[in-house]
Amino acid sequence: MANVRPMTPMDLLQFNPCNLDHLTETYNIGFYLDYFTRWPQLCKVMENESGQIEAYILGKLESSPYPAPIEPYDPNLKIYQKKFPNYLPWHAHITCLTVAPAARRKGFATKLSEALEVVGDEQDCWFVDLFVRVENEAAIQLYRRMG
Repeated sequence: MANVRPMTPMDLLQFNPCNLDHLTETYNIGFYLDYFTRWPQLCKVMENESGQIEAYILGKLESSPYPAPIEPYDPNLKIYQKKFPNYLPWHAHITCLTVAPAARRKGFATKLSEALEVVGDEQDCWFVDLFVRVENEAAIQLYRRMG
């Protein structure tokens, strides 16, 4: 049975099965190391019984670069919708989530997303967001099911 565990720098050497996909964005070593140092609690892997990495997620915590115009933040206030439509409160962002083709349809993406959401809740995040390519129908359906 596969389990979620924190990512380590040595895991970078085992990502190939996950990254060999035309829909997966790959990054240079420095990018991954930046995430390890800034948001280590949001870097996780799904490892099988043999120690192979079958999926991973990278996330970060962020907000708009300026403070909320009205404290405390309330997304239902009309002022945010009219004057500050692009304001984003403190939230977790999924930068990268990928599953090796041979390990798909086993719930790994859901487990990794839920693990990231738990950390976001611990850090008082308002929500979790991400970007997904429009041609990645499987991912779009997954995220819709997750809400």
